[in-house]
Amino acid sequence: MDRDEVEAELDAATDELVRLLLDDLGPTLQWYRDEVARRLGLSHAELLCLELCRRHGAVTSNRIGTRLGLTRSAAAKLVRRLEAAGHVTRRHGQADPEVEVRLRPHAARDAVLADLRGRMWRAVRGVVANHGLRERRHALVATALVGISNVVFAHAQALADAAADKRLHAARRRAREADTSAPWWR
Repeated sequence: MDRDEVEAELDAATDELVRLLLDDLGPTLQWYRDEVARRLGLSHAELLCLELCRRHGAVTSNRIGTRLGLTRSAAAKLVRRLEAAGHVTRRHGQADPEVEVRLRPHAARDAVLADLRGRMWRAVRGVVANHGLRERRHALVATALVGISNVVFAHAQALADAAADKRLHAARRRAREADTSAPWWR
């Protein structure tokens, strides 16, 4: 195989992986995170802030704003909301006037996240085992990414369906309670 053929193969493989990541995995991960945030009663930005704190320990409010694409004011408001809800603590740095934000233990949030992360871990481990990712072959990785995208999609769908069922049952209950002409056994 000459150099041009190798380059063409490399370009084709790269294009395929970028399409898989941006067109399949990216939107599915976004949906999954939206469903996790909804389950926790948080906004998407609030969940991302908590994720930053979980991964990096103490994070400055300025870094939070930069990473989330928020103004300094919006980042400060977000951090104050999370602090009021018991998710983070704020502390002014000793030498730096910047506010340091740390994740606080939060039993309800941590239980939900541990459950969801555990389910996802087990499902992704199944994809890893089924596709032989230990061998790290490109074709297997591409196939695995599709499998991972499908797993994340299925989890997001399950979260969305559960939330929709909950809203539907609540709407039916409100309608029954508001309807005084219906007998009690209906």
